[in-house]
Amino acid sequence: MRPSGLRCLQLLLLVTLWLTAMTLRAQPAAATLLVHEWGTFTSLQNESGESIGGINTDDEPVPAFVHRISDDLLIRPTEVPASFIKGAAPACHPDVTLRLETPVLYFHLPAGQDLLRGVQVTARFRGGWLSEFYPKAQVDAPGVTKAGFGRLRSGTVGTLMWKDLAVGGEAAGPVTGERVWTAPRAVQSQSVSTTAGETEKFLFYRGVAHIDAPIAAVQDAQTSDLVLQSQLPAALGAHTPLRVRSAWLVDIGADGVVAFRPLPPLLLESTGGEVARVSSRFEPREYDRGNEARLRASLRRALVAEGLFDDEAQALLETWKLSYFRSTGMRVFFLVPRAWTDRYLPLSVSVPAQITRVMVGRIELVTPQQRSVLRQIERSSAARITAEEVRASLDYSRLTMSSPEQRDGIVAEKPLRSDDIKLPKEYQLYLSLGRFRNALILDEAARHPTPGMSALISAYGLAGYRPPEEPVTVSARMSRR
Repeated sequence: MRPSGLRCLQLLLLVTLWLTAMTLRAQPAAATLLVHEWGTFTSLQNESGESIGGINTDDEPVPAFVHRISDDLLIRPTEVPASFIKGAAPACHPDVTLRLETPVLYFHLPAGQDLLRGVQVTARFRGGWLSEFYPKAQVDAPGVTKAGFGRLRSGTVGTLMWKDLAVGGEAAGPVTGERVWTAPRAVQSQSVSTTAGETEKFLFYRGVAHIDAPIAAVQDAQTSDLVLQSQLPAALGAHTPLRVRSAWLVDIGADGVVAFRPLPPLLLESTGGEVARVSSRFEPREYDRGNEARLRASLRRALVAEGLFDDEAQALLETWKLSYFRSTGMRVFFLVPRAWTDRYLPLSVSVPAQITRVMVGRIELVTPQQRSVLRQIERSSAARITAEEVRASLDYSRLTMSSPEQRDGIVAEKPLRSDDIKLPKEYQLYLSLGRFRNALILDEAARHPTPGMSALISAYGLAGYRPPEEPVTVSARMSRR
């Protein structure tokens, strides 16, 4: 072939390839299901950045219609001493070092599509059990049996599987007025229905785990600095560094007034090491009643920037309003890198889907105020603690026999007030420790045993759960409340 003919052929081929590319580019992309998820990973860390176990404490309980692997795993919020109430009560499981709190999955159908059937969603939790869920799902919780709970290890993998879901419509789900459930509903998403007839505007689940947060928060007593350190598993080495785009240090005083400061972006390496250093001391002028709204606005902007729709970000903040913004204590919030979430909480959808996952990391810090309270309990008289518990228990017994409502146990679901009975001083100190108070006293008793602390634990039934020494090998496959 002559050179001119070859050039013409090459030119024709290039034109053909260009026209093909332009045609493909002009075609609309295939319609894709959008799946958006948000939730919280919560841990409790001491001054050395070490995780404290026994945090299976639920400060935002969900409605009774939610399914559970067991009613005996989560400690419900109450100020009534366990010793006052007859029957078994949930106790701190020493292996629980992280809470997976209220992940919800929203589904958004492509424009023009009203219904999608036969969808399967599977969530797995490496190192954990998925303990609560709605709608009903197939559950695998290794180590959980009807006889109790075994050891929870980093190698445990809990699983939830929702099969044959129908996505579409606007059914609101079961009737409830509880804010922790109604707040996530305030989103323009399609409903999800099961073949058993359960419907909701989202898939919901929670869990507990024996893993560490990706960040350790170490408190430097000499400088009052908070030193943030990376603590990633070696398995994530290929994905590192992981970028934390947004983080905040927050302190909420006993009067509910907020102080906070945004933290710089963080780069987490699998080799560990310091990633940021910030003062943990807030000046009095930094506490302001307008800071709650400012903190909410900052979090909301960051959540939307990570991929949530505005109403989804708002739903997250409303769901955790009390726990995030109004519970006394110092905490670090950060947006969890997607690779860490996918490693520990892999999620799959059986149909083509674009999945956005925005998880908030929450590290509760042990404060000097809490340490002071623990020291006061340790110095208390063991004999007085025991005698005061007996007196208060008798007062409580007389109170619960005073009306039919109280005899039915309703009083046990509500915080005791000073005009109900006079709570002993040491028990009031215990209550002042906040949400994870039981975990805190058990951790302190293990590190620094004293007669006073031992008496408090014994008198009020605060001893932790003792799992079997050997792991339980039978998996619980239950789909019950």
